[in-house]
Amino acid sequence: MENLFSLTKPSSQMASLAYNDNQEYLEDELQWLNGCLALQFAVINADEKNKTRVHREHAEVLDEWRRHIRSRANLSMEQGVFLALPYLAGIFRLSELEIGAIVVCLGMELDRKYEAAYEYLQADKGLRLPTPDFIARLIGRTDDERRETHDLFQPGRPVPRFFLRNDLNAGRQLGSYLGQPVQLDARMVRFLTGNPFLDLPMAEFCELHAGDEEPPRLLGNEAVQARFRTWLENRLNLNLSEQVSFLVSLYGKPGIGKRTHLIHAAKHLGEFLLFVDCGKLIRKGNNLSEWLTPLFREAAIHRSMLVLCNFREALEEADLLHRLPDLLDEIAQLNYIVFLLSGKPCLPFDRNRRIMLELELPDLIARERTEAWRKAAARYETDPSVDWESLSTRFPFTPGQIVKALGMAEELARWESPDSVKPVIRWPHLIQACYGQLNHRLESKARRLKPRHTFDDLILPEPQKQKLMHACNHIKYKHTVYEKWGFNRKLSYGTGISMLFSGPPGTGKTMAAEIMAGELDMEIYKVDTAQIISKYIGETEKNLQEIFNEAESGYAILFFDEADAIFGKRSDVKDAHDKYANTEVAFLLQKMEEYRGISILATNYLQNIDEAFMRRLNYIIRFPFPDEAERERLWRRIFPEETPLAELDYAFLTQKLRLSGGQIKNIAVTAAFLAGGAGESVGMKHILKAYQYELDKYSRPVDRRELGDYAALLDEY
Repeated sequence: MENLFSLTKPSSQMASLAYNDNQEYLEDELQWLNGCLALQFAVINADEKNKTRVHREHAEVLDEWRRHIRSRANLSMEQGVFLALPYLAGIFRLSELEIGAIVVCLGMELDRKYEAAYEYLQADKGLRLPTPDFIARLIGRTDDERRETHDLFQPGRPVPRFFLRNDLNAGRQLGSYLGQPVQLDARMVRFLTGNPFLDLPMAEFCELHAGDEEPPRLLGNEAVQARFRTWLENRLNLNLSEQVSFLVSLYGKPGIGKRTHLIHAAKHLGEFLLFVDCGKLIRKGNNLSEWLTPLFREAAIHRSMLVLCNFREALEEADLLHRLPDLLDEIAQLNYIVFLLSGKPCLPFDRNRRIMLELELPDLIARERTEAWRKAAARYETDPSVDWESLSTRFPFTPGQIVKALGMAEELARWESPDSVKPVIRWPHLIQACYGQLNHRLESKARRLKPRHTFDDLILPEPQKQKLMHACNHIKYKHTVYEKWGFNRKLSYGTGISMLFSGPPGTGKTMAAEIMAGELDMEIYKVDTAQIISKYIGETEKNLQEIFNEAESGYAILFFDEADAIFGKRSDVKDAHDKYANTEVAFLLQKMEEYRGISILATNYLQNIDEAFMRRLNYIIRFPFPDEAERERLWRRIFPEETPLAELDYAFLTQKLRLSGGQIKNIAVTAAFLAGGAGESVGMKHILKAYQYELDKYSRPVDRRELGDYAALLDEY
C-alpha cells in the first residue's frame, strides 16, 4: 500500500507562479497529504535506529511543501484566482494545522485510496474515516503540534463547528472525542472542490442577494430608509468586539417593504444578503435551531449578512412562539450580523436584550401611497385619467400590493388587447386588480352580490335618490376632504359611512345597495343578520367582529339585511337578555363607525330603532311604498326589450294592483315563464295569474271584483 504514496520535493520553478485554478491548488495539497502518509509508512518500515532520521528528512520536505503551497496561494489570491480552502481559511481564521486537518478529511472524499490508508494506519479494521488522534499523528511534527491538533477538534472550534458533519456519531456510545471518526460536511466538500452555489435543501428556502445588484424601487418610508442607512453605517463602523452579536429586528405588514429597505441599505454599504424564509424552512420539517449554524456558515462563506425572514410568524404558525426567547439567545451566540424580518415585534420576547435595534416600518399614509402608485406605474402605459389619489384612499395597500396590482392590471389589459405590446391600463383594470390583491374570507360569512343596475333603474322619490348619490360622493371624494382639506386630523376613526335603509319589503333597499356598489366599483356582501344573532351571550359580538375584520382588508360594502333581528327599543328591558341585546346593538354601531368602508343596515320597521342609535348613523334613507306614478314606471321597465309582449293595460296594473317593486319583479318573471311555457307573448292573463300566485304567498285571495272584466282571464288557467 505504501507504494501508492510517495514524497517528492515541490518544483522550485513553480514556486513563483500563481495557481491557474482551484483544481491545481488541490493537487498540490494532495501531494502534501501523500507525503504525510509516506512519512507514516516510512517510519513504520524503518528500523529503530533510523526512525528519527527518516522522520526528520520527511518532515523537512513536508515543511517545504507547506511553504510552497502558501506562497503560490498568496500569489493566486493577489491575482484574483479563487482558491476555496485559502478563502475559507481567511473567513474562519484557520491556522496551518486546521488547514492540514481539513485536507486530511478532504482526501478521502476525492480518492478512495486514502480510505484504505487511514484504515491500515489506524490499525482498526473498518475504520476508514480519520479520527482527531490519527490526524494529529499525521500532520503534527512535534508533541506540541499534536496536542494543538487535538484541541482543534474541541466542540465550538471552527473545524468541528463549520466543516464537519455533526450527525456522524449521533446515537453511538463512544469514548473520548479523540477516537471518534470525523468526516467533512457535504456542503463543505462541494465548496472546497469548486461549487460555491447554494445546494439542496438550502436552496429551497435561501436566496443570496449580491450587493452590486440593482435593488427594486423604494416605494414609501424614504425618511426611515435614510435614517436606517446612517444608523447602520455608523454602528458597523464602531468597534463591535465587545458585542455578543449584531442583531436588528425590522417589522411591519407583509409587503410594506422590509426586504426592499434592507436591500437598499445593503447596497449603500456594498454588502451581500442571505435571505432565509423561516416559514419554508420549518414547514419542510427542519429545526430552525439546528439550522442556525449552517445558515451562519453559508452567510459567512458568501460574506453576506444573514436575514431571517418571516421569523416570528413562522414560529407562530408552527406553534413554536415559546421558543423565540431561546432562539434569540442562540442567534446572539453566532457573533454575526443578523436581521430579523417579521410582521410583529420580537422585542417583547427578548428577555436578555439581545436585539440591538427594533424598527417598525409603518403603513404608508394616503399621500405616500399616491406617490407610490405613481412611481410604480411609471414603467407601465396607463390611462391619463386614472385618479391615483382616489385609488390610494380606497385601497390602503402596501408597496408590495401596489406592485402586484399593477402587474395584474397590465395582464387584464393585455387580455382585452392581445395584439398590443404595451397595453393601456385603465380604471376598470386597476379596480379588478386591486380586489384581486385582497385576502379575505367574507364569502364564508356573507353572500356576495353582483351589481347589475344603475341609478336610472331605481324607482325612488328624487330626494331619496339624491341622498344616495351624496352618500356615494362621501366615498368618491374621501381623499379630497380627509387628505387635502385636512379632516383626517380632526377624526381619529370613522372615515367610512354608516347608513340605514328603511321601508317595506320589496321597495328597493337591496337594489339601492347594489347600485351604490356599482357606482363606486366596490364589492358588496349581504349579511343575513338573523344568522349571526346568537342566544349565547358574547357570540353575536364575536360573529360581528369576524365580519368587520374580514371586511376591513376588502374595503367592501357590508349590507346587513333584516336588521330588525338585532334592533329593538332600548327602553324595553325586561330581563338580562334584553339588556344584553342593547349592548349587541351598541357594538354593531361602534363597528360601523370604525369601519372605513360602507356599512348599511336594512330594516322594515324604522320604529323599532331607538333614536339614540339613529343619531350615530351618517345617512337614513326611507324607501316608501311606490305610488301610482312610480308603479307605472316599474311596470313599463320591468320587461327586457327582448321579451315578446301582448297589449298590456298599464293603467289597470298601476291602479288596481298595489304592489311593491319586489312584488312586481316576481310577477313579471312568473308571467314570463307562464307565457314561455304556452308559446305565447306575455299578456294580461299571464300577469294576472302570476299576481294570484304572488298573493298566495301571503294567504291572500284575489278580489275578483277589483279585476273587473279581467277576472275572466284567471279562468283560462
